[in-house]
Amino acid sequence: MSFLAAGLLAMACASGPKPRPEASARMKDTAPEKIAAQRAAAPGLQLEQDDERWGFEAARERRTAEAKQKRQQKQQPPITTGPAQTGPVDLRQTPAEPVPSLPR
Repeated sequence: MSFLAAGLLAMACASGPKPRPEASARMKDTAPEKIAAQRAAAPGLQLEQDDERWGFEAARERRTAEAKQKRQQKQQPPITTGPAQTGPVDLRQTPAEPVPSLPR
């Protein structure tokens, strides 16, 4: 009987922990919110003067402007030189302009 009780006790202890219900999804903080929280946590460090001295804010603005410009360039359609040629192509015909050769 004691062997059976020890077996039941061992099986009860060997089971894994009960799964906890998942918490609701938390919204991620944006970069400006993270920066503001870090600055609020350390009020006596004179961070504004250091930023102005080292130009952190200006560098941040340049990076965002460059990223915005790159996104706009990616969104622009490619430039075409003329209407696309449709139909069959005659391979025996020579091109109108000679192809420049590479220097040797």
